[in-house]
Amino acid sequence: MKKKLLGFTMIELMVVITIMSLLAGVAYVNFSGARAESRDKVRQNTLLEMQLALELYKSQYEVYPDSGCGVSAGWVGPGLQGTLGVQCDEYIDGLAPDFISALPVDLTQNAVGDHGYAYQVTPDRSAYKLMSYQTAEADFVDDYDHDFSRCPNSGPNCGSVPDKYTYAVYSFRAEDM
Repeated sequence: MKKKLLGFTMIELMVVITIMSLLAGVAYVNFSGARAESRDKVRQNTLLEMQLALELYKSQYEVYPDSGCGVSAGWVGPGLQGTLGVQCDEYIDGLAPDFISALPVDLTQNAVGDHGYAYQVTPDRSAYKLMSYQTAEADFVDDYDHDFSRCPNSGPNCGSVPDKYTYAVYSFRAEDM
């Protein structure tokens, strides 16, 4: 009598590995969208925290903080490469660590292109705008009524269509910055 060996054949193993690979691929595609949405929510919450810190600064000093790195006019931020503004890691003077633990850097920050946090203040420091510029991945700004629209309505610096990839918070007078 012949003994039958117990185990799996090579074909059976290949079929199981193929099925597991397909399931893993489907799961990755489904969860990558959720990861992008969660990064967008983190950016929005970070902007709200920064807005609170800027308002606390103003309540103490009666003006908003200066832009960092000696920039007197225009946008400044850690991910800017020259098209939008000036690259600077300490882009808001005097805010960290007294009003916020550290100035944030975007979650997908790299050295290519203009994107990430950007800050601008008026010369008299009475108004500001803070943006997460060109970073939205899943929760896009569809219209000017979006909570994080770059502008409250179409204006001279805002155009007729909102910038769908940019989130912003700003002081009362900074609508058209």
